[in-house]
Amino acid sequence: MKRLCTTVMAIILAINCTDAEVVNVTLTKGWIETAMLQWKAVEGASRYAVEYSGEGTQGVSDDQLVRYYDGYVRADIPGLKAGNYTLTVKAYKEDGTEIAASAPQSVSVNAIKREGFAFTEGIVPGAYALDGTPKAGARVIYVTANSANSVTCNVSTGSSTATYTGLANILAAYGKGKDKTPLIIRVIGTVKASDIEGLKDGNYINFEGKNATDATLGNITLEGIGDDATLYGYGICFKRTCGIEVRNLGIMLFGDDAISMDTDNYHNYIHNCDFFYGAPGPDADQVKGDGSIDMKYRSTRTTIAYNHFFDSGKVMGCGGATKEETNLLITFHHNWFDHCDSRCPRLNHTTAHIYNNYYDGVSTYGIGCTEVSNAFIEANYFRNVQRPMMIAGQGTDYIYASDPNKGTFSGQTGGMSKAYNNKVEGTVNVRLSYQTDDQQEFDAWLVANRNDQVPETVTAKKGGHVYDNFDTASDMYASTPDDPDEVGAIVTAVAGRMDGGDLKWNFNNSADDTSHDINNELKAAITSYTSTLVKIQSDAAPQNGNDSSEGSEGGEGSEGGEGGVPAIGAATAGGYIVDLISDASSGFVCAGQTSNSKGTVTIDGTTYNTCLKMGSSSSVTFSISEPMLLTLYFAASAGKRLRINDMPELTIPDDNIVTTTLPAAGEYTIKRTNGESYLYYIALAPLSATAIDTPADGNVNPRWFTIGGCEVVAPQRGGVYICIKGHQVRKVIY
Repeated sequence: MKRLCTTVMAIILAINCTDAEVVNVTLTKGWIETAMLQWKAVEGASRYAVEYSGEGTQGVSDDQLVRYYDGYVRADIPGLKAGNYTLTVKAYKEDGTEIAASAPQSVSVNAIKREGFAFTEGIVPGAYALDGTPKAGARVIYVTANSANSVTCNVSTGSSTATYTGLANILAAYGKGKDKTPLIIRVIGTVKASDIEGLKDGNYINFEGKNATDATLGNITLEGIGDDATLYGYGICFKRTCGIEVRNLGIMLFGDDAISMDTDNYHNYIHNCDFFYGAPGPDADQVKGDGSIDMKYRSTRTTIAYNHFFDSGKVMGCGGATKEETNLLITFHHNWFDHCDSRCPRLNHTTAHIYNNYYDGVSTYGIGCTEVSNAFIEANYFRNVQRPMMIAGQGTDYIYASDPNKGTFSGQTGGMSKAYNNKVEGTVNVRLSYQTDDQQEFDAWLVANRNDQVPETVTAKKGGHVYDNFDTASDMYASTPDDPDEVGAIVTAVAGRMDGGDLKWNFNNSADDTSHDINNELKAAITSYTSTLVKIQSDAAPQNGNDSSEGSEGGEGSEGGEGGVPAIGAATAGGYIVDLISDASSGFVCAGQTSNSKGTVTIDGTTYNTCLKMGSSSSVTFSISEPMLLTLYFAASAGKRLRINDMPELTIPDDNIVTTTLPAAGEYTIKRTNGESYLYYIALAPLSATAIDTPADGNVNPRWFTIGGCEVVAPQRGGVYICIKGHQVRKVIY
């Protein structure tokens, strides 16, 4: 009898196992310190969890790591050290009942090289340890388009702990320097500038410490999850930081620099990011954006590695315009300069180790070494780069210059470069000279062995700088470069976001290797980029306006469509620029810095002393629900120009007052086109019977209105008014 019961039970279990639904895993992959699974949705499942184990650790995925796309579900598990793991997906009903599970999946996770100047002096940048696992006690927060302003984090203020809400507020609290707890900020999907409140100058996520000594901001990792994490319309700014890591992010259409390291930044690590075009600037050389990464004013001991630069114009500038007290120390390795133009990098008062980078069809020049700089250039692969490396004022910079005093890329004095074991090939006319070719006009000092030193008798032709042989000093960090013959394959496989990111681009070498022009097709792809992410498991609202129940791509949720009105409401009358900025319900979104030192403006007897500086990255965006008359009050701005949407360019007159008609309902954006101007007040008046009226009878006496739309019976001499006569509406000084 006992044997019969056992047999029956075994049959029942076998039947249940056969009939139970299985999660169909369609893709399993390991990446650097990350594992991922992709599977088909299970009917009736309301949520999923991924269980993982291996290398002495085990856990379950956070809800935010489970994302729904059109046709599949995906989860990424970051923070794993190199090794082998087993992952299992489980599907649950709304009441928590497990209804399906996948077979165990085996995944191999890779390590990343953590080396270079950022890792010297015993510092490990970011919130991950050297083995890729979170540092002890690390906090984790998730930032999405829906949660950027509602995410919370407990931060110590010194005497107590407070809860801060919104990414900008959390970083500001950390910036006070009282809380050194490691913080991991995980970005999921596309987060646009319009999704985040508190961007610095409207352009940057701001990492800023209180001072450069005991209150720096550090121990933070900002990372993207998966292959589609994107910062859209802004970048990242560092000031008074020590130990920040940025990784696995795409940065598109940023307003100034994609990453700006401005003043007192130490031990920062930027790796595995995709850098696309920025927003066009006012200058001719800024059509692709200003720069991808800018490092200056004591922004030192930095490592830039495994990044993918897509046709960047001016990739990286190192060193401030007013010189550095001591040389910046920067490592560049395994970066993919994919059909870029120049500055890969450009060095000024910088000591740089540049190795294992792939220069893939760089049209102007690769490495530029200027005053008081030292560059050790080793084991790089230069494919179709006309000028792989240059020293200001000598070599090919001197030989091919129309004005030898200015050179071809810099009028500064020269630094000194040491070259070893680089691969240079291609069909372009390569301009590269070593001292073995010309004892005076050389672009780098070529050595036969890695540890050979550049003699002290060798000096830069312009300025007399002597290479300091930093690379053979006893305190130089250890590194083992890859063979340059393998660099192309290694870099193209690993650089940039996971699996090359979700926006891939293949350049046409025959045309793009030597082109300096913007690639219109690539620009169109970036401008129209939309993530295919539908929903994040923890988010109540769908991403990008997508309806998660349908699993299909929807419209743009937070930005009004053509002729639409933003969620903040239509602008009606305008007002003082400071009030518009501080009032979230004003209908105006203003990006840029304010100033109270540019003068004053008096309107209807009230004097205003604070302006919005309309610089290259500033803007004012608003929507109206009917045609309106717009008047902008400036000070000290005559002759400067601006544009509203695609309307004709406007020049600010001598009286510093601009008046124009907005002909239809919809969204409008004001930007400067030439020269910085100073905007104090915005006035809107409807072109309807509600305020300023256009009489039907053209033979009537004029009517006078203030800029705000109030009718005036007796205008005062010298005042500025809107005059209505017949069917004409115009601004006049009475």
